[in-house]
Amino acid sequence: MRRPAAYVAGALALFFVLAACTGADDGTGDGKPVSSARANAFEALWSRSVPGQSGAAAVADDVVLIPHDNMIDVRDARTGKNRRTLRADPTDQIVGAYLTGDVIVARVAHNSFTILLGFDLRTGRQLWNQPYETRAMVLPGEEPELELIDSGPVTVTERGVVVHAHDGRNIGLNPRTGEMTWQRQAECDSRAHTAAGAMGDSFYAAITGATARYSITLCLEGSKAVLKATDPRDGDSVWRADVKKHDGGTTFSTSEDVVGVRSADAGNHKATFSLFDESGDHLADGTVKDPAGDIRTVGRVGDTVYFHDGRQLHAVRADGTTLWVQDAPSHVGLSARAIVSDRETLTPQSVQRTGVSVVIDLSGKTRATLPWPLRGELIGMSGELLVIRGEEEDGARYTALRPTRRDLKEPALGGVAPSDWPDACSLLSDKQLNGLGGDYLRLPVDKSRTVFGVRVPHETQCRFATESGSDKDIVQITLRWVAADSATAREISASDLPWGTGVQRLSPSVHLVEPPERGLHLARSAVVASGRYVLDVSAPKNEKLVRTVASLLAD
Repeated sequence: MRRPAAYVAGALALFFVLAACTGADDGTGDGKPVSSARANAFEALWSRSVPGQSGAAAVADDVVLIPHDNMIDVRDARTGKNRRTLRADPTDQIVGAYLTGDVIVARVAHNSFTILLGFDLRTGRQLWNQPYETRAMVLPGEEPELELIDSGPVTVTERGVVVHAHDGRNIGLNPRTGEMTWQRQAECDSRAHTAAGAMGDSFYAAITGATARYSITLCLEGSKAVLKATDPRDGDSVWRADVKKHDGGTTFSTSEDVVGVRSADAGNHKATFSLFDESGDHLADGTVKDPAGDIRTVGRVGDTVYFHDGRQLHAVRADGTTLWVQDAPSHVGLSARAIVSDRETLTPQSVQRTGVSVVIDLSGKTRATLPWPLRGELIGMSGELLVIRGEEEDGARYTALRPTRRDLKEPALGGVAPSDWPDACSLLSDKQLNGLGGDYLRLPVDKSRTVFGVRVPHETQCRFATESGSDKDIVQITLRWVAADSATAREISASDLPWGTGVQRLSPSVHLVEPPERGLHLARSAVVASGRYVLDVSAPKNEKLVRTVASLLAD
């Protein structure tokens, strides 16, 4: 399931604006919600398991829409209680649920094609269905989608719904009735669409995204690139802007109120960017050296715009002046007080420890890394609550986290002192190693002492190998996390395992996991809860050894 990262970014603003309003009522260690400026931890407010095949969920001010099988649960964001369940035909699969005003628009896999359904948010009554073949739904601030000849995306904004049809038309739908209220030729050159179809090309030269109010399209017409905004209420063109187009490719990104376009040169040594507000006013231009990854338009506070170039986070004034640039995770959102990520910056040496958010104040001067008490993906926010989704064996688990302040020794380690992190090489005793046979040596893995920016006293990874040097006898133990207690360690070890690609439960504390590179014929690894420790055991060529070591370490 694709993560709705930019939709999350828009919702993040609600979190810090509302959290900041707690003012003098900030908690001081009793688990109450606190201002973003003072929070040093996240705690679980509620957690619910939802069975069945999951669709793309959506989070609004006071509800969480959770599609599974042919149903949509409308859950209270504050309590997790189910207000009502909406049902499509029993043979249907709800792919995603999205909100526009008081209407839920659902994308539904029906037989061999896709249809759209509309439901009343308050009553759950189905309002309409329309047989529009759609490839994806795009929400305000979500990652833009390429338009295809056979099917295009649907943009859902607070002003309505726009279907980008396969025949080169744009169609506006009344959210309450599903009826067509207008139709126009696509924003981009219709000749480009016709020519692409005649030549058998898959891609129409357009990329579609959305802001809070408008459907945004980037038209790539010959040597030109044009950004266009359409009002979903009537199909009228609101504004357009010519942007630079280079040989290395031109892309764009949106937040709720800002649009950013990036165009790289053929060697990808340099890229130019332009930023516009939702009304089409030009805000800033700039240049990025050695661009990497995708541009992400984070948003605007006052006259400062924040965007991520794929490698670094930029704060730029509307006159183009750069205020600061720093390394930061690319999946970030913006509030009136801070920038917040839904993960850490990933590197080839990164270890999946637990979920985490990096919080950076708007001045760029201070930042904090705050771990979650589980693994998963951030799907959205409601007020001060982060809503996390994690895979389970027969469905998914949704958990709401809220910021709090506690008396913690080390917030980035979840309150656990660095001295509580043991030497990974000590996790197997001499007696246990002797029981494995052979003459095993302990080989600490260099540069594994840093956890979420905190240096711990010992290496968190250790390889055990025999002096004979056989590859089949090599096993590695990685200390992923040290939890506050054994119950939390078990919860983290079992959260968000990749059940879709293959997981086998050996015991409540041990799960075997298929390797991500299945074509390389690697053995399965094991995720183990051992007391307060969450461990990973891997032996790429010997699953029997993995099972044996995991059983020695498990609770």
